[in-house]
Amino acid sequence: MRSYDGVNYQYISDDAEKEKAIGIIANLIGFRPKTDRLAYSLSFYAGGIGVDDRLAVSCLFDISNWPAMVQRLRLKRVSEISDNPIWEEDFRWLIGAEETEGSLEEHSYRFINTEKHDFQYVADQQCEVFFSNESDVNSWCVVWRVNGHVNYLSFEQG
Repeated sequence: MRSYDGVNYQYISDDAEKEKAIGIIANLIGFRPKTDRLAYSLSFYAGGIGVDDRLAVSCLFDISNWPAMVQRLRLKRVSEISDNPIWEEDFRWLIGAEETEGSLEEHSYRFINTEKHDFQYVADQQCEVFFSNESDVNSWCVVWRVNGHVNYLSFEQG
């Protein structure tokens, strides 16, 4: 159970003690990441104003870990979002694509590249992009795979 103690818990790649952060990351993404080339910034807050979590991870990726990650995060390809018109409307608002032209993929790349951390790969046509099912402006998670790495970025506020 999460404690609403008003403390902002932060973990970054440069911390000397990494084991706790790696455990948190494993719980988030569904597998224990390799430590070489692992980069992260995790910020958790729960208190009087509610929840404000901002999480970013980039790590080497083994395709055998993909099913666990898809299940844990309830990932959907951007191309699947149109299958759910209600979610598509909320999703377009999230990525700033309401009433604009262009593919959801192109708008997703722009959204990712605006929100990502410097240690994360740029999103473009060379990567596969997935969002957690029913991501919206208050709670979203995006994962993109490129160059043998998986990049995870999420935000929750409420």
